[in-house]
Amino acid sequence: MSKVLLLSEPETQPLLTKLFGPEQVQFFHMSGSILTVFSTRPKKATGNLKVRVALVGYKVNQVDIPLQLLSFEPCGKGQLCVGHIDMGPEHLQQLEDLLYSYAPRPDLGEEARRSARLATGFKAVSRDLEGYNCVSVDLSRHGVLLNCHGPVDPGRIIQLTIETEMASQPRLNLRGRVVICRDNDRARGYQVAIDFAGMSDLENEALEQFQQALEARSRGNLMQRQLGDGGEIARFAQEESG
Repeated sequence: MSKVLLLSEPETQPLLTKLFGPEQVQFFHMSGSILTVFSTRPKKATGNLKVRVALVGYKVNQVDIPLQLLSFEPCGKGQLCVGHIDMGPEHLQQLEDLLYSYAPRPDLGEEARRSARLATGFKAVSRDLEGYNCVSVDLSRHGVLLNCHGPVDPGRIIQLTIETEMASQPRLNLRGRVVICRDNDRARGYQVAIDFAGMSDLENEALEQFQQALEARSRGNLMQRQLGDGGEIARFAQEESG
C-alpha cells in the first residue's frame, strides 16, 4: 500500500480536489516558495489546488502539496505549472530538499527551457567543488552548466563565484542546487548542471544585469560577423564584375 506525506493545506479547498483527490504531477523546479511542476491535465484558470508528487527511495511513496496556481503554459504533451506554496521558510527548505533528493524529474528537453542559454567559458571558483575551480559552459537566468574536475552529488547546494571578465561587473556571486552530474564526453572531468535557488534580491538583480550584458555582447558579435560577411560578398562581387 502506498504511503503519502501530507502537508498543511489552505482552509479553502476546491470541491473537485475534495471529490477526486490530489492531481498527480511531476516535479520540475523549486526555489523559495515557488514550485514548478509538469501536469498532463489541462488547466483553464488559476486558483488553489493540491498536487501529488511521487517519491523514489524515501520512507513514503509520494507527497501531497497545497498549491496556489499562478500560471501555466503548454509544454510537450502537457503543461508547466507555476504555483506558490504557503509555508514558513524552514518547511519550504525541507520540502525543497525532499523533492530534489527523491522526486523523479521529467526530461522535457528544449520545450521546457525557461530562459535562453548563452555560451560563456568563464572561470568559476567554489569551495564546494573539487579543486575549488571550474569553467562555466553556458548560463541562463535560471541556471548554469559547469565543467568540473570531480563529481558533485545531485541535490547539493553550491556557492559559486564567476569571474566575468567585464569591467563593470567583474564577479558574479551565485547559489544553486545541483540537478545533474554526468561524465564529460568532450574532455576529462564532469558536467554539472545547477539550478539557481536561495539567492538574495541583490544577487538576482546582478544576474539579470549580467545576462542582459551577455545578450547585448552576443548581438554585437553577430552584427560584426554579418557586416564582415557582407564586406566579403561585396568585395567578391566587385572582383567578378572587374
